[in-house]
Amino acid sequence: MATPTVPKFGASRGAEAVEATQLPWQKRELIKVREATVVTWPQDAMKPKPPRARLTISTP
Repeated sequence: MATPTVPKFGASRGAEAVEATQLPWQKRELIKVREATVVTWPQDAMKPKPPRARLTISTP
């Protein structure tokens, strides 16, 4: 069963750092990646930027 996770970061690079950390785990089959989305919301914007396709991570 997949477990959805929604972390919040103070900067968009936080999500990129997590992705870089978890990709080796996926290659070692410690986690299973299905799909993910990164949504950024600049402080001066009225709404968030559209998400870009990324990875979703679930434990095996």
